Amino acid sequence: LQPTFYLADDHELVAKGIASLISKILPLSRIVTFKNGELLFKECHSNLPDLIFLDYEMPLWDGKRTISELKKNFPSVPILILSMLNEKPIIETCISLGAIGFLNKDCSELELKHAIDSAFSGKLFYSQTILKSLHSVRKASPYNSTGNLDLTERELDVLQLLCDGLSPKEIGEKLFLSPRTVEKHKDNIMQKMDVSSVAKLISVALKNKLV
Repeated sequence: LQPTFYLADDHELVAKGIASLISKILPLSRIVTFKNGELLFKECHSNLPDLIFLDYEMPLWDGKRTISELKKNFPSVPILILSMLNEKPIIETCISLGAIGFLNKDCSELELKHAIDSAFSGKLFYSQTILKSLHSVRKASPYNSTGNLDLTERELDVLQLLCDGLSPKEIGEKLFLSPRTVEKHKDNIMQKMDVSSVAKLISVALKNKLV
């Protein structure tokens, strides 16, 4: 069974270009385009897609509102943002609202393929340009209801890679640690941040500028 994609972008030529790339990656997929997020949202009430692509700047409903409404009504559908914007606050807002990835519109075909694969497996994905924007400033956060968060340097490394969408096994290979050790670091971070899931951990980390 081939997947169905919904794509909202008010620039027709851009939408056609993205749709063409998706068709090249998954030749038998069905791609439906919309001029804004509101039209896409209304269609979801009739037929849900397997994956949604959203521009951030759109008339009527922008990316922020569209993500919010989609996640409120259809929480299981993964959402990828495709935008020319790469400001850190915008990226963080989209992820905290529930988007599973953020790509620049000039991303490569390979990055688009990886983003689709990651979305279907429930993993966060950023294109390289977006990663550079996120990593440009790394500073301590005042976040913690009881004082300082007090993450160790190694825990910060693990947190950063979790936010990059890597699995514990992949993090272990990158940091030369066993998956069990990575899991222990992850559990410690989640306990310190008082969260119960990796998705919430990533959301809180981005919101409070821990990565």
